[in-house]
Amino acid sequence: MRLLSVFALLGILSVCLLSGCRGTQARVMHGFEQDKVGSNAAGAEVYNPIVRETVGKLLARAAAEPSIQQVMYTDGTMGPARRKVCFVGLENAGIEEVADFKEHIKTAISEKITESPQFEVVSDRAVRAGLQTLGLRPDDLFMEENMKMFISAMGRGGTPVDYLLFAKITTGTTIDNKDMQRDYKLSLELVNTQTYSQIIESMPMRKEYNNSVKGKFKNWFKK
Repeated sequence: MRLLSVFALLGILSVCLLSGCRGTQARVMHGFEQDKVGSNAAGAEVYNPIVRETVGKLLARAAAEPSIQQVMYTDGTMGPARRKVCFVGLENAGIEEVADFKEHIKTAISEKITESPQFEVVSDRAVRAGLQTLGLRPDDLFMEENMKMFISAMGRGGTPVDYLLFAKITTGTTIDNKDMQRDYKLSLELVNTQTYSQIIESMPMRKEYNNSVKGKFKNWFKK
């Protein structure tokens, strides 16, 4: 009887395993869990930390600059206004396709900026509409006349644009037979629209991809 119970249990487990192998299984990850590491390209484990670090360093340097303007509060006191940042766009100059992570990175950068009490971000839809209306690409804004025209269009709401923000992703690949190291870097360039001075910050991250038995064996002991 006990033997039949064991066989029945094994049969149920076999059915569960076979049914599970036929499709993708998913679950909601807990907040304390680490991001999954992509096996073929960069993902959350690369982009999330480099966005946090790069934006944090950039805002710290920008906040050290003298206040660009003053604002009158309702109680009659004066204080520094939140500096308006126009995030122009994200350029992928790396070898990998960013795919849906492009919008994810752009949103993450904007959200990180708005967490600061000193900065706010111009609506992404307004930025796209402004560039389209003026027939400009993000790189065109490095020409002074184009920048002035764009800033004027973005500032029609009554408050001027204080900074233009440009973001770029780059990669560098090192091949070791069947194994590979890829260096990822997110660079942020913040341009002061009044002085045309620039603040540039970047954050690198390295990732290894192992296809050889030797590489996989060594990687096992690094975890």
